Amino acid sequence: MLRSEEYDFVTCTLVERASLQVSPRQFLVAGLYPQLQALVGEGNPRFLVERVLAVSNDDGYRRSPPAMVHLLETLLPGDPDVAGIVERLRVPPPQPQDAFDALVLVSKLPFLERQATRTALRLFLHAIPTQPVVVVNGPQWTGKTYTGEFIDHVLSDRPGVRHCRIEIEKGQGGSIGPRELAKDMVTQMGSDPNAVPAENSNLDRWMQELANWVISVANASNRDWWFMLDGFNAAELRTSDTRLLIIKLAKSLTTGIARERHRLILADFDRSILTLQPGLIAAETIAAIRHTSVARAVAEVVRRSPEPLEAAKVTAKVLEGLGDPVDNLPMLGQRLSDLIVSVESPALAGG
Repeated sequence: MLRSEEYDFVTCTLVERASLQVSPRQFLVAGLYPQLQALVGEGNPRFLVERVLAVSNDDGYRRSPPAMVHLLETLLPGDPDVAGIVERLRVPPPQPQDAFDALVLVSKLPFLERQATRTALRLFLHAIPTQPVVVVNGPQWTGKTYTGEFIDHVLSDRPGVRHCRIEIEKGQGGSIGPRELAKDMVTQMGSDPNAVPAENSNLDRWMQELANWVISVANASNRDWWFMLDGFNAAELRTSDTRLLIIKLAKSLTTGIARERHRLILADFDRSILTLQPGLIAAETIAAIRHTSVARAVAEVVRRSPEPLEAAKVTAKVLEGLGDPVDNLPMLGQRLSDLIVSVESPALAGG
């Protein structure tokens, strides 16, 4: 609450004044709200000053005026050097934005609406989430893959959780068999992909062994893992074997210690093939974006601009020629991305 130089100044001033008092403690606790006074013990003036400052700091902005403001105004009234500190402390600092509410990601990409996905992924942070599997679907070019960018965003300040993301492009699905998928996942987790279990003549058993291998590598890690499989749709997914591996993996991630530590996100995937109870799966089908949502995102970007911008005019330019709701999401995404880059990296955007 107090800056370093402010803390040093206030401490020295209060120690000096308290030392002149018959009862330094009585003088100092008089600056605290009655509910806080019992938190100060006994000691020499410096100890007491440090204690009343710590109590006021810990109380933060729970009261009005804040405990620190009340302390300084009571004990150092009329001090011109304190007046500026008091005025700064009267106004609570803005609350940091919840990463799950972000409209602009750390990757400089927009992420609008998608409330069901935001809620489901936030619940992933619970020790044992009710729905440890999330499935995201929608028409082509609606931003399903952006879910991976959003996951990177929300995990960017959570060092204990990592994102393992396997994405296949159109036409590549036939070459991604269960062995390749499992090895790719293990490689991303930093383990030896050549330790893959030997192929078993019993396909069902071998798929379970591959799923167990992936999960055992994750369990041996000192981090939890959010697995995202993107693009394994009906046209790409090998139904003879890879589909069975995903089914086994999903099932195994909802039991035992794996459910406490790891999560699964499937983008562009038919959730009906999973052998899970419906209640274990959170699902979202991406829809068109409303103009009001675009306006909120533009307003957030404009607030970051070092140059004054009129949000209404910028919004109108972004939405030019786009219906309400916007179904041309690639065009909208490109315009918003260009805006974000131009505002946050003006020199780069200017060429």
